[in-house]
Amino acid sequence: LSSPLYLQFNYNDTEEWRTQEKLKEDLWNTHFAIYGRGSTMYRTNELYELIFQGIPDSLRNELWLIFSGAIHEKAANTNSYQKLVHESSHVKTDQDSTNDEIERISALRRLLRAYACHNTDVGYCQAMNIIGGVLLLYMNEEDAFWTLAALCERLLPDYYNTKVVGALIDQGVFNDYCNVYLPDLYEKLKGIGIAACISLSWFLTLFICVIPFESALYVIDIFFYDGIKVLFQLALTILKENQDRLLQCQDDGDAIMVLTSYLDAITDENINEKEKEKKIVYLIKQSYMNYNTINEEDINRLRLKHRLKVVQTMAESILQSAAKNTLKYTLFTEYEIKDLFYDASRISLTEATDPKKLAYETYRIGRSEYLILCKYLSPWFIGEHPEELAKKLFDVFSMSTNSNEIDFINFIRLWNILLNGDFHDKLRLLFIAHIDEGKRREKAIATLLEPPTVLSSSTTTDNNKQAESATSTEKDSSSLETEEEEVVKLKPSQLPLMSQTEFINLCTSMYNLMTSDVDDENLFRALTTSSTVLFKTGEMCKPYRGLEVDNKNTDQTDNEWTLSFEQFEAAMNAETPIVTWFELNTHQQSLEQRIHNYNQDFLR
Repeated sequence: LSSPLYLQFNYNDTEEWRTQEKLKEDLWNTHFAIYGRGSTMYRTNELYELIFQGIPDSLRNELWLIFSGAIHEKAANTNSYQKLVHESSHVKTDQDSTNDEIERISALRRLLRAYACHNTDVGYCQAMNIIGGVLLLYMNEEDAFWTLAALCERLLPDYYNTKVVGALIDQGVFNDYCNVYLPDLYEKLKGIGIAACISLSWFLTLFICVIPFESALYVIDIFFYDGIKVLFQLALTILKENQDRLLQCQDDGDAIMVLTSYLDAITDENINEKEKEKKIVYLIKQSYMNYNTINEEDINRLRLKHRLKVVQTMAESILQSAAKNTLKYTLFTEYEIKDLFYDASRISLTEATDPKKLAYETYRIGRSEYLILCKYLSPWFIGEHPEELAKKLFDVFSMSTNSNEIDFINFIRLWNILLNGDFHDKLRLLFIAHIDEGKRREKAIATLLEPPTVLSSSTTTDNNKQAESATSTEKDSSSLETEEEEVVKLKPSQLPLMSQTEFINLCTSMYNLMTSDVDDENLFRALTTSSTVLFKTGEMCKPYRGLEVDNKNTDQTDNEWTLSFEQFEAAMNAETPIVTWFELNTHQQSLEQRIHNYNQDFLR
């Protein structure tokens, strides 16, 4: 593990610098002798003065660790960092996508990977490399890790994640302070449209990216000692120093240029009295003189006020994104997709960390919550044992995530087939859902996401007529031969063949699905007729399947009973009651009415 990097790359190693560092060290050692050293040292006014003068490089490791409180986490987790470095480097985890983004110098890469492994909820945020790099300049690797953890989890909570929620909340808090302390300027900045975003980069990087680095170190020193209030105080002071010029700005470009030119000129060097407002120590002291009434308790109170607003705004943004980007997968309206997303989120919509996906794409629905939604929203949650079919449908669309979750895009695709799909799509979904073997089913899933494909050498009309003819004369051997000849003409299916056991389960599901219908006698007769035809077809297809198997050199035997989707679809299509049931089942109740019923029960 690396030592502080400034020892390896000390670009400022001059005689004057060494003299200044020695003077600072002597002052700090004198303070330690009087008030103690380590986590038990007293907080005194003298300590503020020492920090304002700048912490010597040789003491930053020790003092940042103490001021941030990270020293206690380190003591409570001995050797944890070494274990995390090993785990993040050698063990394949869900953080692999995060690790792909982190390509820095070795020490920084180890630090960021270890933290992504330590706190999977945060993972990796782009601003963390800036903070981590500064910490590694003045701290050894393990101390930098625990200080980064303290920063992300306690000092700036929720700042460093994919949505930077904490920074957005503090943005609102800062706007409130501007309105209180600088009302005229606040109205001006609000009018030209930058009041809401002016402070985001300042807080997120602790001013490192907006003022010269040597000056930013003073900010970091006092920030670790006094916390978040320092950032608010300093930001208000900067705005106050530029108030007159900002009030004269005509648009957001003018305001940004005024602030950028001012921030670039802030220095830690000794300058004349007329330009003292550009000295960082002067600004920090002014911030304490003018805004020291700001305290952590007040900040937390305002954070609670703005958290709800930020979360609601983000939820609306995700909802809008989900609706616009999933329209291409469905026939739903934007309004209907929003309703489905909202209802799913009210039950349980967990979020997985994946920086490569859009926000709405990372939301997932658990199996038990999905079954609750099926009870109210699915047109197929009827008949005997409806949960059995619902589970099979869940298994089909959960294969891209894991066995217990389904992502929102696939959730929408499933509901689109159930509510908007045609007869072909629904039969294909039922067929695939009853293929038990995972590998065969996984190959078939892609066809659910594609437009329907013509699977016969003849037209759909011809197939329907031939299927009807075969059904009407199913007991006549000559007609069965005709059906057999038609099987030979079919093109190879994109879907895997179904075994006899799987077909029996499919027939059972269809019977359970349709037994609640008022016309269940005709449906039962139609199901019986089509099932009988398909059983005989499966028997008669054995020689042809055996021939196909021999050509493909697979392990299947000649006497194995199999059924293709084309045969299944043709038989179902020949029975008018079955076709009618699938067409009318969806329209018995609109999606809007289903959602209304769900909301009524949910609110009770």
